[in-house]
Amino acid sequence: MGASPLEQALIETWTLYGFGTLAVFLRVFSRTRLVGFAGYHADDYLIWFAWACYTGMTVAAHIVGGTGDTSHLTMEQRLSFTPEQAEARQKGTKWFMVGWFTYIGLIWTLKLNMLFLYRRVVSVVWVKKYILPTMIFVGISGVAIWIVFATACRPFHKLWQILPDPGKYCMPQSPAFLITVLVLNLMTDVCIILIPIPIILPLKISRARKFGLLLMFCAGVFVMFAAVLRVYFVLVLQKGETAAIWSCREDIVAIIVGQATMIRPLVTKRFWTHGATTGNGNSYDSSDKYASHELSDRMPSQTASSRMGFRKVKDPYNMSVLETKANESEENIIDEQNKNAGVSVVAAVTKAPSQSSGQSSRSGGRMNRIPEQGIHVKKEVDISTAYGKQDHPDKWAPV
Repeated sequence: MGASPLEQALIETWTLYGFGTLAVFLRVFSRTRLVGFAGYHADDYLIWFAWACYTGMTVAAHIVGGTGDTSHLTMEQRLSFTPEQAEARQKGTKWFMVGWFTYIGLIWTLKLNMLFLYRRVVSVVWVKKYILPTMIFVGISGVAIWIVFATACRPFHKLWQILPDPGKYCMPQSPAFLITVLVLNLMTDVCIILIPIPIILPLKISRARKFGLLLMFCAGVFVMFAAVLRVYFVLVLQKGETAAIWSCREDIVAIIVGQATMIRPLVTKRFWTHGATTGNGNSYDSSDKYASHELSDRMPSQTASSRMGFRKVKDPYNMSVLETKANESEENIIDEQNKNAGVSVVAAVTKAPSQSSGQSSRSGGRMNRIPEQGIHVKKEVDISTAYGKQDHPDKWAPV
């Protein structure tokens, strides 16, 4: 015997929650390994709030699925409820409102997370100047929706009132809630989607990779589509159960898209082969005995603290790091060559003759030509001495 529609919806809801939670924890693991706790940015902290909202919303969806709510009830239904049925509906409505508040907390936090990432990696000035206003707009719109939830129906307890009928604006699936959320959701999504497009299009990469980047960033289009469907199912078809499952699908897509950039390092070889981070943000392979010995000599305390994640290191998702990555790589190669071969300093000092080659000098009664004189010095200098290691053991800057 197959599962009922309610059971199928609950199975899909918790399955999607499992994938979303996995994505969040993979992001946290990746970020912690890359930059440590001290290297966290605002979005690394906000993701915990988003996950808490996601958990609360999923629990609320599970409870409401079993009890129902007071939306779209006819007068006959209201009059026919037993006290137990009425109590169950009221409980479901209360949890429905919990789901509303946590849904906004999740979706709007994910929007801010994406904008915080843009703010760190976008270097195009005319594009970057739009990020902060968009962040302000997203923050204000999210708070505004919460205010609408709390004030559209007064007094608040009428939202779960059975008798008398409180009206269509005092129910959890109120048109005031649905339309407000839909409009602000679409407006903020459009703003967020438009930011990376001027940056991605001019990139000199293959069409397939460019399409993949656009697809990832523009997956918000699916989120917008799901938001429209949710309102359509509720207001037009009055199928709240179908709307609820589309809401869960919207959430999982928003989570995956928001965390994809941070999870990507997990599929690279460098992420797993470079064990720890040094105090200056450079990675090293713990299997390299020479590198491990050198690091322990120079900065033993910094290396230990970096393994624990308490020392701030360079964030790979930072434009200042991305812009200098190529230069740093070239400098590291040259520095490594100097370590292996040593530095050969050749100083050639040529002393100019006091007289020209054609000028004569009388000595001992005869003419002698003054020979050209030169001093040639060739000295091997150790790289540690050249970089001031003896005088400044903890500094790598040339002295």
